[in-house]
Amino acid sequence: MQTSAAVIGAIFMLVVLTACSGSVDGPVVEGNRRTGGENAVIFGELVVEGECLYLSWPESDTRFPVIWPYGTSWDTDRSAVVLRGGTLIRKGDQVSGGGGYHSDNLSNFTVPDGVDLLTACGDNEYREVAVFNSSGSLDVQR
Repeated sequence: MQTSAAVIGAIFMLVVLTACSGSVDGPVVEGNRRTGGENAVIFGELVVEGECLYLSWPESDTRFPVIWPYGTSWDTDRSAVVLRGGTLIRKGDQVSGGGGYHSDNLSNFTVPDGVDLLTACGDNEYREVAVFNSSGSLDVQR
């Protein structure tokens, strides 16, 4: 009986960790469900280029691959990022929200497949990625 309880406990923990770990949905790299957040302002125009999504700074060549808040997905039919509440973000939309910029330890924020995609897409000077806070709200302007 103790073995069964241990197995059930291990399965439960695996399900919980998997559910909180983020994902990759098309070009969207979803962040994991984590508490807290950072105080930087993440902003830019959404750029879609191949399998990569970027936030591009206005009047600059600087752009950042993105880790989106937990619950974000990709709508293939509309070629749009879909936030947890249903808001669509399309190419050319201006997006801003809280978070931070990171160039290492990206596995703290999302799944390994997401880290691979972000690394392949990274092309700014410091190879930084824009990481929105997991539970923060984003402002979207068309």
